[in-house]
Amino acid sequence: MTEKSGGNQNPIDRKIRLPVFFSKLGLARALHFRVYARLNTQRTYFEEDGALVFEMNVCRVQAARRKKGLDDYPCKSAGLVEYSYFANGIDSRIRTECIGCPPDPHPEDWFCAWRFTLP
Repeated sequence: MTEKSGGNQNPIDRKIRLPVFFSKLGLARALHFRVYARLNTQRTYFEEDGALVFEMNVCRVQAARRKKGLDDYPCKSAGLVEYSYFANGIDSRIRTECIGCPPDPHPEDWFCAWRFTLP
């Protein structure tokens, strides 16, 4: 485990007892502690190249909009900020890439998907 100078950790790290620079494994764990994990259906998995993929399979906001006959809410710009900052809070080396998020077209089995890598 690598420590930051002075051993400082952010509140997320301390809350779920992650070491500094816990990498993509820590991020995979931390994503399931978010409030959204209790409200929506999501999954994480690792690709062959080691990238972590996060999919929001059922989003209650998007599901409610569909039920009302509305188009998906275009949440990509918010997701870019949210997931990048969240990943950075776990490990500042992690890079975030949007695989797809409304208004992007997406398959039926997820509303948005994100890929997390280390340089």
